[in-house]
Formats: sequence, C-alpha cells, structure tokens
Amino acid sequence: MSYLNIKLKKKLKFRLDLSQLIPDKIGKKTKTEIKTLQISYGNETRNISDFFSISGTLKNGIIFKGDLSKCDYIGNQMKNGEIIINGNTGNYLGNKMKNGKIIVNGSTSDYAGCSLQGGEIIIKKNTGDYLGSSQQGNKIGMSGGVLLVYGNAGIRVGFKMRSGVIYIKGNVKDFLGNQMIAGTIITKGKIGSNIGLLMKRGTIVIKDQKILAPHFNYNGTNEYIFLKIMEFYLEKISKEFKNIFPSIYTKKYLGDINCKGMGEILVVS
Repeated sequence: MSYLNIKLKKKLKFRLDLSQLIPDKIGKKTKTEIKTLQISYGNETRNISDFFSISGTLKNGIIFKGDLSKCDYIGNQMKNGEIIINGNTGNYLGNKMKNGKIIVNGSTSDYAGCSLQGGEIIIKKNTGDYLGSSQQGNKIGMSGGVLLVYGNAGIRVGFKMRSGVIYIKGNVKDFLGNQMIAGTIITKGKIGSNIGLLMKRGTIVIKDQKILAPHFNYNGTNEYIFLKIMEFYLEKISKEFKNIFPSIYTKKYLGDINCKGMGEILVVS
C-alpha cells in the first residue's frame, strides 16, 4: 500500500492548522506543490516544508508522524481516503468530516469528531472534552459516522449529538450526552455526573453501576436485541469489540424529564 508520509521535523512553539492536508484536497498536487502550501505560524506565513518532511505517494492515504499535539483540524471536512496518525494530535480532529477513515495511534485533544457527518474515527488512547459534539455556538453536533475511543474521554461527550455511534472503552467525565437529540453512545467504564442532562432522545448505554440521575425516571428491565446488532456492527470495524455485550439484560431510564425528553439510559448488567 502506498501512503504519503508527512513527518514533523521539529518541536512546535505555536499551533498549526492542518486543514489543507486531506486526501481529497491534495490528491492531485505534486510533492513540490504540497511542500509549498502556505500555513500560518504565530504571526508569520510559512511553507508546509518548514515543519514537515514529505515522502511517498498519496494512493491509499496520508500517514502523519511525530507529536502533533499542537496541530489542529487534521481531517477537516474530509470526504474520502484514509489518514493514519502515529502520535498524539491536537484539537478538532475530523471536524465536519463527511466520509473516509482516521486512525490515531495515540491521544487527541478537544473536539475530536466535532460535527462529524460520516466515516470512521478510531482513537487508540485517550481523547479530551467535547468528543462528537458541536462547536460552541452551533446547534448541530455529530450527525453521522462512528467514533471509537479505546481509552478515556473528557466532559460533554456527544453534546448536541443528532445521529451516529460513539463507543468509549474507558471512563467518561461529566455531562455525557448533554442536550443529545438522537444517536447512540456506549461506554464500558465509569461515568461522571449529570448524564443525559437536557437529553431529548437517543440512547446511552453504560455498564452496571449506580447512576445519580434524578432527571430520569426508572422504566423497568428488559432484554434489548439491538445491543447484539450493535456489537455485530462494531466488530466489523474492530475485533476489539467482540462480545462487548455478554448480556443484553438492562435497566432502562427515560428522560430528561425536565425538558419532557424521551432519551433512554440503558444500564447493562
């Protein structure tokens, strides 16, 4: 397989916006044209080649190498292709992404999968706040696609989420599913406070644990076959998710009752 390799050459003092470096934007450019793409750095305008060495061929996708924790908007509005990041990355990974696949062999900062519309984002370690959310001030969060996080996530996962699937293997901080309208969030670890606050619809699946959610009403127990369907779907993306629901017997809660919501929290035993 043939990838365009983009390797960070030096430690960054200021942040970089790498929204230009997506397969559908640079697929027809020569290496010389890619190297001379202009990018803002502090109060200066510099060439991409001032920060990155570039080699290989963009046939299957792009591989980024190095500590990109100060590099934002990787995969911004991406429509096709694949991006692999061998290291950590900054804010707004896959922002408004429409299709394609991003794999991060490290951790991400805040707003990963922000306003995601389609495609897959796989984060092998941890992610920051506002995973799969909307940008501050916008009404629409994630509206499609799949977000998989092998580690932990910060606050407000799925903020204003409208569709798609978020799976988090580790722990999640406060305000999980805040103002969620639709879609599915699954987490296998511990959760913080205020789950589903102002949630209208959608589904949050958590492991068996005590939840402090007075804004949700207990709605009985049942077996949910759709959990096995979801498991089958996720396993096609990664074998990591084989048998993630050994039991489909759940306790069900409905809310947020304060906004007449019909969102559901399923607590899997």
